[in-house]
Amino acid sequence: MAVKRVRVKVGQRWYTVEVEEPLGSPAKVTVEGETYLVEVEGTPTRRTPVSPSRVPLQIPSSPPTPPGSAASTQTNGGTISSPMSGKVLAIKVKPGSEVVAGDEVCVVEAMKMEQSIRAPRAGTVKKIYVKPLQQVNIHAPLMELE
Repeated sequence: MAVKRVRVKVGQRWYTVEVEEPLGSPAKVTVEGETYLVEVEGTPTRRTPVSPSRVPLQIPSSPPTPPGSAASTQTNGGTISSPMSGKVLAIKVKPGSEVVAGDEVCVVEAMKMEQSIRAPRAGTVKKIYVKPLQQVNIHAPLMELE
C-alpha cells in the first residue's frame, strides 16, 4: 500500500506522520518512528482479523513528547498558557500545589486528541484561570506559577 507523509502541528510542535493509503479505519499511522492503528472518523471500517502478529498498538492520550521535554507554553511571569484551542478536560492541581518541571497540571482536548499540559519549571501554583469543560483559545492563560 502507498504511504503518504504529512506534517501536522499539535500545540507548538510539528510532527512528521506517515499514513497508509487508501485511508480506512483502522488506519496504520507512523508518528516519529512509532506505528499505531487508529480509527479515522468518517472513513469506512475495515474488517480485518487481529492475529498475534497484528495486534493493534495502544495509542497515547497525547502526542509523543521527547524525553526531558514537557508539553507546555510559558509566558511572562510564570503563566502557563494553552498550546492549542480546545476544551479543558481536567485540572490536576489547585492553588498552593507544589509542582516540579514535567508534572502534569492540566489536560486540554482538541479534535478528540488529549494534550497533557506539563509544568515547565518547579514552583507553586499561584492562580488557576480556567475550569474543567471550559473552552480555551490558543495561548489562553491556564494557570500561574510563583
